[in-house]
Amino acid sequence: MDELFVICATHEVEDGGARGFVLARPGEAGGTVPWPILVSRKGRNFYGFENACPHQGLRLDQASGEFMDDAGNFLTCSHHGAQFDLDTGHCFAGPCQGKALTPIRLVVDDGDVCVSGVDLADEDGLDLPESDVPEVVITSD
Repeated sequence: MDELFVICATHEVEDGGARGFVLARPGEAGGTVPWPILVSRKGRNFYGFENACPHQGLRLDQASGEFMDDAGNFLTCSHHGAQFDLDTGHCFAGPCQGKALTPIRLVVDDGDVCVSGVDLADEDGLDLPESDVPEVVITSD
């Protein structure tokens, strides 16, 4: 079984909503690089995606700080208005229509939402520039 890394508690992502996190991954040349992800929720199901619009690779929430449309029905790229399903990450409207967000495998374990199957840095982001500091501390059992 792959190692699990806790991202947040299940109650921290509202039903029909999404929340962003910045984790740290090992860089190709050593050190670490920020890895922005988002976790969305529909009922008891949680979905993970890289927080990068397939149109230009920009963070979905970078321009406005928000992921969701006004009605809370789908994810929206704040740069170009592309709209994505909460559960599949499939783009159904906008400049990247037909493409999809890159999925991340999540596991819910004892009330925690965990990422699985990825290499993460074992540090807390203290050496990253202040604007790139991870929003969560990555822990494992």
